[in-house]
Amino acid sequence: MKILALSDQISSVIHGRGLKEHFSGIDLIIGCGDLPVSYLEFVVSILNVPMVYVPGNHDPDRYVIPGGDNIDGRIVEVNGKMIAGLGGSIRYKPKGKHQYTEREMRLRVSFMIASFMIRTGGRRKLDMFVTHSPPLGIHDGEDPAHVGFSAFHLLLKVLKPGIMLHGHMHILPNIHQNETSRYASTIMNVFPYRVIEIPS
Repeated sequence: MKILALSDQISSVIHGRGLKEHFSGIDLIIGCGDLPVSYLEFVVSILNVPMVYVPGNHDPDRYVIPGGDNIDGRIVEVNGKMIAGLGGSIRYKPKGKHQYTEREMRLRVSFMIASFMIRTGGRRKLDMFVTHSPPLGIHDGEDPAHVGFSAFHLLLKVLKPGIMLHGHMHILPNIHQNETSRYASTIMNVFPYRVIEIPS
């Protein structure tokens, strides 16, 4: 399966007329947050393949991409792959729908783990984990808005997704390291976009 993952910045390569030719053979589009609705709607309409996405901390409260499937807080199956999504960032200001304290995100993670175990009977692992923010200590920053979530480590340890895709980190020097192996997962920062191939 060939995946186009995007986050945080409009790319002229993806917004140009040659989009379909440049990204031929894409089976799934994944949005990792902080991208305009019109941009993602354009991408999904041109490539005409399924899209799943999570919101970023700068996205509007009602973040709906026509033609896409918002998987924030959900587990879905696409092309035989089990994909879980948790959007948003660490809370760094009093208001903001797509911001969470560490405690709030840990509750979301715990609910997701329980839901996955009930749904699968613990007989399979998660194929992909899609987020906006990175895990604490992996690709994250030190400033209040870009600290990762410790709770994501729990999900990685328990559900063992083959791949975790995140965005949010687009400020030097955070993007120098954009792929890390941890536990049983390959964790990737997709900023501004990445094409990933995984076994079908």
